[in-house]
Amino acid sequence: MASEQDLQASRQEDHMFSLRVIVVSFAFGGVALIIVLAQLFVPIPGTGVVTDPREIFTTLGAALTGPIGGLIVGILAGIGEAVIGIPEARIPLASLIAHVAGGLWMGWAYKKLVFNRLQMPMLIFGWAVLVVVYYFVFAIPGFVIGQFLFYPEPFIAFYGEGTSVIEAYLTLSQGVIPEALITILITSLVIVALPRRYRRPLW
Repeated sequence: MASEQDLQASRQEDHMFSLRVIVVSFAFGGVALIIVLAQLFVPIPGTGVVTDPREIFTTLGAALTGPIGGLIVGILAGIGEAVIGIPEARIPLASLIAHVAGGLWMGWAYKKLVFNRLQMPMLIFGWAVLVVVYYFVFAIPGFVIGQFLFYPEPFIAFYGEGTSVIEAYLTLSQGVIPEALITILITSLVIVALPRRYRRPLW
């Protein structure tokens, strides 16, 4: 007979692949993709990269839908990344690495490290930490490494000849700080406004 732990794991796996998770993740990811395709962005000075509000939907959507939802949201958020100043060129692999890594992180960490362990108001503090890690441990490194590996010419154009990955990371991180703060503020307000049952992860 299956143990209680095995049954719980099986139920969790069923929730991870549920229709509700798929629909909600496509909804959040679809909004992120629309933002990119509509070019609702502001260039980050000195990098050739842009800041936009898609991360609001990426972080919230991934957190609510779990690892599978985070994968879907990350893919949709990353596939339309354009190179600034070169409309016909795109750097989707770099953006995919960044957003898939970040989406998987938020999908796993929100439930396991924040929702199941913290109550308000500490839950909001925990959420802010998750978003900081999303940006500076997953999304920004993923983006820079993806640029370096797959788009060497745009990498040089963005950051300059001879720039190392670490130097590019520091440059991009500095430019992204305002976006990260805005994302934390807006997503935190959304979480505060939601009743607990709607803050609960779907998996």
